[in-house]
Amino acid sequence: MNEANYGFISKAERDAQLANLKTLDNKKQISDYLLANPTATQYNLSISGGSERMTNYLSLMHQSNQSNFKETDSKKYLINFRNNSSITKWLDLTLGANYLYNKDNNNGVTLTDLNSWSPYDMLKNPDGSYTNIHRYYTPILDRDVPTASFPYSDWTYNPILEIANRKLSVDQSQARFQGALNFKLLNGLTAELRGQYEYGNYNTRELYNENSFEVRKTVNESTTWDSSVDPNVFIANLPLGGILKQKRVRTDLYNVRGQLRYNRELGMDHELDALAGMEFQSLVGQTFENPPAYGYNEETLAVGTFPNGPGGPNSPIYDYMGQEITFPYLNTFGYTTQRLFSAYGNAAYTYKQKYVLSGSYRFDASNLITDNPRYRYAPFFSIGGMWHAHKEGFMENVDWVDRLSARITYGKLGNYDPSTTFRPLITPSQSPDLYINGLIASFASYGNPTLRWEQTSNWDLGVDFSLFDHKLFGKLDLYKKNGTDLLAELSIPSIHGTFMQKLNNAAMVNKGVEVELGTSQNLSSDLQWTGNLNFSYNKNEITDLFVVNYNAFQMPLGGTAAYVKGYDANTAWRWQYSGIENNQPTKIGPEGQPFPLSAFPEGDPLTYLKNMGTMVAPYTLGFMNSFKYKDFNFSFIVTGKFGHVFQTLGFNYPPNWVSRVLPNAKLTEVNSGDPSKIVPLPLNKDDSEYYIWEYFTSSMDYLIQSASHVRLQEVNLSYTFPSSISNKIGLNNVLLYAQGNNLFSFYSNKAGEDPEYPMGSLRLMPSYTFGLKFDF
Repeated sequence: MNEANYGFISKAERDAQLANLKTLDNKKQISDYLLANPTATQYNLSISGGSERMTNYLSLMHQSNQSNFKETDSKKYLINFRNNSSITKWLDLTLGANYLYNKDNNNGVTLTDLNSWSPYDMLKNPDGSYTNIHRYYTPILDRDVPTASFPYSDWTYNPILEIANRKLSVDQSQARFQGALNFKLLNGLTAELRGQYEYGNYNTRELYNENSFEVRKTVNESTTWDSSVDPNVFIANLPLGGILKQKRVRTDLYNVRGQLRYNRELGMDHELDALAGMEFQSLVGQTFENPPAYGYNEETLAVGTFPNGPGGPNSPIYDYMGQEITFPYLNTFGYTTQRLFSAYGNAAYTYKQKYVLSGSYRFDASNLITDNPRYRYAPFFSIGGMWHAHKEGFMENVDWVDRLSARITYGKLGNYDPSTTFRPLITPSQSPDLYINGLIASFASYGNPTLRWEQTSNWDLGVDFSLFDHKLFGKLDLYKKNGTDLLAELSIPSIHGTFMQKLNNAAMVNKGVEVELGTSQNLSSDLQWTGNLNFSYNKNEITDLFVVNYNAFQMPLGGTAAYVKGYDANTAWRWQYSGIENNQPTKIGPEGQPFPLSAFPEGDPLTYLKNMGTMVAPYTLGFMNSFKYKDFNFSFIVTGKFGHVFQTLGFNYPPNWVSRVLPNAKLTEVNSGDPSKIVPLPLNKDDSEYYIWEYFTSSMDYLIQSASHVRLQEVNLSYTFPSSISNKIGLNNVLLYAQGNNLFSFYSNKAGEDPEYPMGSLRLMPSYTFGLKFDF
């Protein structure tokens, strides 16, 4: 189209090319060459044995996963060992170890790649040769750039070839070693000393050989070429050959806990169970990242050098567009520590097996909290009671009540948020700045000198019951949680260098109810039924928050910037579309008046942004049923979430700064829609503010719909072979099973979209598992 508009091709040539493109459809080629059927294969082996004083358990697992994309897969290996030994009458020893190795190959394309291609971007020509999926505006490249004179004359891209010329992998290994000594000191008194060490290695390796587009693009674009000075001079600033990128992350975790426990019946009517202990945990994380190795040869392990240096103010180099560039050449390192300390104790006293009184108290401390002891060490506690009413004398003749217990608890818990720090932190640059020829730094955190634990006070009232000879059982819980000292983005005087900072000054209340009902019945001599129904409701509200001025730009984006006192923490704030005025789309602004779509209104955003509801389901439902008929078992699980909203897919109005944006599936909706109800395409050819439409059109009220949905989450069918059959082949407990997951979903929104797997991402697909288990 552009070539015809600028007169480089005729209208007839343009129409012929468009007619040809209309005949092309790359769906089959994408399916044949790039996509795969996702599968998972798992093998398990467990071995156990021992004696009267020792038991051993060993399990091995191997799993292979094939993703939706060819050349993207993973393999996992897991070894687990556990030993329990009775050393003496008063000492028990427990040892455990496990090792996990996981290797991911990520050579295949991604969903982002697929979304960036047009339907007519074929992967192969009719003669079987590879096509060029344009990464450049090819006509300009052909007319104005002497591509053959660059280090690599091939500027084409084809995903099939790209996959074949790169090796992208992630190796992960993790080992854990555990040990515990249990001392039986006195009657009812035991002591335990437990330790754990865990380490993990996470290695990322990306290798592109010189036939890959990634290498050719990087080397060619970094070449100095100034057509206005001498169009025949080309200076290569990177060596020929492959490019290798590597990064390694290591974590070390230490955990030590010592604990005393006393559990004993005191006479006929009293029972005491108490424990006290201390625990220390240290987590150290280290990152090591190498600069890209240019000119890398996988066979000889040779690495190239910068022909003209890495660039910089003393020796600047320029790319093929005339822009000054520098190449990373320094190693980067990272080091983090997290240390936690806890001292705790709890006790429960039972009287006549009817009345239970319990309580707990603990001190927690963390190095992520301020170094001021007033805030670093935080005490937390809980207290509760339970009454087993079914054991009372007046309930002896109530035969239909098997169990009836009432309980109440109150406590205060803590949480620390590592997203901010108690001191200002800076992040230094990894290489000298181009202009000052020195290292610069930016603020990673402005600091919160009174950073402290977030605290939550909990009230819980509950009833547990079992009726009609256990044919109906369940529990009911009512709770209220008051969160204080919560971290949130709050307004501060700009004299501090920023007008917003995370501080412990927010408060929130959560109220809810949880109900669980179950049944277990013998419908006949061969048929048994077990069913469970779980229901929960939760409502939250921000009860304290200081914000001088809400930010209309940030509120529709969510997060703590969207917190408003008196509202749900997950409220969706959206712009209200108000139709066309003066040939321009508008939205509701101050005083309810239409305001230009591309302009930011002043004043309080709460007066013109619309509360569309909460984006987290207040109601959740789970329903499980299991039927056993002779040696067959059949079960299914249904889940549901209700009362919330989500944002449906809207049209991707292309911004000015992106050269190529493919219209998504909502183009027809925009073209045929009512401009008074949905933002149309620009009505003016020279709209100078169209570049900002993308932000507003993606945050419109008409995109919000109900997120309520129901899923058939899981279906299981199994058959247990009779022992008369399995014993003949030397096996025990032979079980043949089949399982289906995510088989069906029902959505209440008119768009027919899955609220948890939005359009443009990989949708939730049904999966099927078949297996065989046996003992020998």
